Amino acid sequence: MLARCVLLLPALAALGLASAVMMTGQAVADGGPVAPPASPIEDLRLTCRSGSEPSLALPSGDAQALIAQAQELIARHDRALAACNRLIDGGSLSGGELATALLDRGDLLAPGTGDAYARALADYDRAITLAPTAAIAFAKRGKAHLLYMRDLRRALHDLDTAVRLDPSQADFLVTRASIRASLGEPDKALADLDRAIALAPALEKAWTVRGLTHFNKGDTARAITDFGEAIRLAPEADDNYRFRAVARRAAGDQDGARADEAKLGELSSRKTAPSSR
Repeated sequence: MLARCVLLLPALAALGLASAVMMTGQAVADGGPVAPPASPIEDLRLTCRSGSEPSLALPSGDAQALIAQAQELIARHDRALAACNRLIDGGSLSGGELATALLDRGDLLAPGTGDAYARALADYDRAITLAPTAAIAFAKRGKAHLLYMRDLRRALHDLDTAVRLDPSQADFLVTRASIRASLGEPDKALADLDRAIALAPALEKAWTVRGLTHFNKGDTARAITDFGEAIRLAPEADDNYRFRAVARRAAGDQDGARADEAKLGELSSRKTAPSSR
């Protein structure tokens, strides 16, 4: 069972530290202004949002560190979900603020199955009702359809809406391209990826997905070029070396494929090496 963290507030005077005085909502310590503490609602918002933030790769070469980090990820998820529940059920939010909290909770629940996934969809639906012109709400629901249920038609419908509402978001275009490629529409997928790269040329995943789409069409030369750019943008992302190795081997470049495989092995060994203590 995970232990609860308790924050201890030391007595400043007993420790001989400078006294703090609250003046018109602003803390003043040692003569310098200090930002006022966040409100309880803001704390809940931050905790709710933190559960869907990207996490560092687990250190698979160190069993104890792996277990500890896995436990922390579970605990962070549970804390975030509890905060989202308090925000949503507390009645203090409405309109766009409530929609945002619903989207955050949906993101936490969507990777689950059965009841959890159904609750995620209900949250996305409710958020869309509250904010029917929020492109991100349709994008999140569509991505959930794509990743967790492989409901490609519903996913495409939602991403079409997201792109229509906000055509400036490269991420939306990459997600729609992935759906279109899965539906056997590579030319439409490539058109989306070209637009995404024009909007955000430093978006590594756009180059990766375009490389995969070219490769699946049999255009290994363009695939190799796109994987190369993805590697330049994210040299520590091992998947791109794997993809380029396959494409190079298909193109007859055995030396290039072996070089990519060697780099892939080097990156993998770094990830599995036990951490020093």
